[in-house]
Amino acid sequence: MTALGAPPAPSVLRRRREAAVPAALVSLALLGVNALAYVFTVGAARLLAPEAYGELAALLGVMFIGVVPATGLQTAAALKLGKSLPEERPLLLARLHAATWVGAGAVGVLGLLAVGPLVSLLHLSGPATVLWLIAVLVPHTLVGGYDGLLQGTRRYGRLAFVNSTFGVLKSGGGIAGLLIGGTPEAALIGMALGCVASAAVGWLVSGRPGMARGMRTHMLGAARASSALLGLVLLVNLDLLLARHHLSPELAGEYAVASIFAKVAFWLPQGVSVVLLPRLAYQRARRRVLPVAVALVAFVGAVLTAITAVLGARALTLVGGAEYGTALGGATWAFAMLGTLFALAQLLLYSGIAAADRIAAVAVWCAVALEAIAVEVLAAGAGLTVLTVAWIALGTSILLVGTGLLRLWLAHKGDVVLEPAGSPAR
Repeated sequence: MTALGAPPAPSVLRRRREAAVPAALVSLALLGVNALAYVFTVGAARLLAPEAYGELAALLGVMFIGVVPATGLQTAAALKLGKSLPEERPLLLARLHAATWVGAGAVGVLGLLAVGPLVSLLHLSGPATVLWLIAVLVPHTLVGGYDGLLQGTRRYGRLAFVNSTFGVLKSGGGIAGLLIGGTPEAALIGMALGCVASAAVGWLVSGRPGMARGMRTHMLGAARASSALLGLVLLVNLDLLLARHHLSPELAGEYAVASIFAKVAFWLPQGVSVVLLPRLAYQRARRRVLPVAVALVAFVGAVLTAITAVLGARALTLVGGAEYGTALGGATWAFAMLGTLFALAQLLLYSGIAAADRIAAVAVWCAVALEAIAVEVLAAGAGLTVLTVAWIALGTSILLVGTGLLRLWLAHKGDVVLEPAGSPAR
């Protein structure tokens, strides 16, 4: 142990550099993927009529829910490989690869079963756009599995490359579809082609793994990893889906454009959660870094909310054009605040997952139920507007994050750190 005030040993500095470089690579790749998704979203708002953009935005909201199995497969694969011995990995990689394909097939089957309900729920003219959405989700799930193989074997440079390529091909394909076809269906066709190409790249970059039987435990691990994240993904997109279902196409389109501000505020600090998640597994590190991370995410969100408030009614017209802003006026700042609360909820949920705290996941699902019930009650009484949907989502998120922060404060106040003697102080 180094003396107080003494410079760190060379081995410590080397370990810090070895951790910082891959973290920076993956964080930059993630930021680039989100930036490209933002460009696609803004481009769609500009190129499509409000009714068509509202349809596409609602389908993208469904997509965010549909990619949860990809995240679950990635998380389960990374954890399994991280605990394995080098001699076990060839067989384990083959089993995890087979589990990835089974998971992708399951996503496709579930998607086909959901075609009818989605057409009715989102008031679509036909099933074509939903079928192309399924064509996006199946290869997207494969990419998630390949990300897990790379992450678990600590090939972070390749992981960053696959993520960057995926962002370029998926969002670039969507933009190309918009420019060529000018419809939500054309955008989804372009995204599907980009995802198929990304899956091929992921397979090649991850070493062209084969397949093997014995994947049952890996599928169960992926299902458990997905369960906690599904509630958060649903919460992040629930207000947009409810707005599409209950409001007129024009108002739903305006709500979708305003939701871009929520997505930006949610995307921007995500790197904090990604980098800190492994450190949150240790109680001592959790006590030290989590309050700092919460403060950082809150600060970034406060700056974005303040900028949006200063822009006022001009914020929507800058993103979507002159035809947006009549219903919301200068209230767009509420969406930036909503995205900030989503980012805080994600960080607190990751902390709960790391601490094996099931209450954190239950709280997210309770927030989803509360928001859905509140919107349905107002809709039944003909009291639902663009602003009331936003206020309900904001109030629910404040309650969720406030409860999480209170539990965090109480836990830190009463915790006694009892970690094994050999556990690293991250």
